[in-house]
Amino acid sequence: MRISPLHPRRKHSFGRPLGLLGLMVLGVCARVALADMVLLSETSLVSGSQSAVYSFVTPGAGTVAITISNINWPQPLSSLSMVAATPSSVLSSWASGNGESSPTLYFKVTNSGQYFADVNAIASGLLDLGVYSLSVTFIPAANPVPLPASGWLLLAGCLLLIVLRSRSASGDSASACAG
Repeated sequence: MRISPLHPRRKHSFGRPLGLLGLMVLGVCARVALADMVLLSETSLVSGSQSAVYSFVTPGAGTVAITISNINWPQPLSSLSMVAATPSSVLSSWASGNGESSPTLYFKVTNSGQYFADVNAIASGLLDLGVYSLSVTFIPAANPVPLPASGWLLLAGCLLLIVLRSRSASGDSASACAG
């Protein structure tokens, strides 16, 4: 069997189709990253004994992380406590007596709503001053997005084309060896 120089036999390259298939699979399976959202960031100076209530609204279902820090200026607060609550119930609480200086409290929310953080602080020492920092962060819940049926059909069709093409390529090489 003689091959014409005008029509040289090319080797099949699956690099490009497989690369495109890989990009399609990544595009179909990729998830959108959801960023954390800072709902409240507050630093307060305490003189003597003070209580403050902070209000924040969550945009939907997810997890709320509340971090409170006893800042060492001019000296640490002698007492610091916090309660996270809804208008009708307590969700989480913390008091400085358990040895943590910057705890983070987590609680889950199922929908949007208004929540409160009640902070009680007592400063002592020569100046009777202290500082604390409060940060409330919302971490949205990841809702899985189902792959539509058309995506599965597209993926199956691409795989079928690759299998058929590889079979035809292996059939051509077998006939070339026989001739």
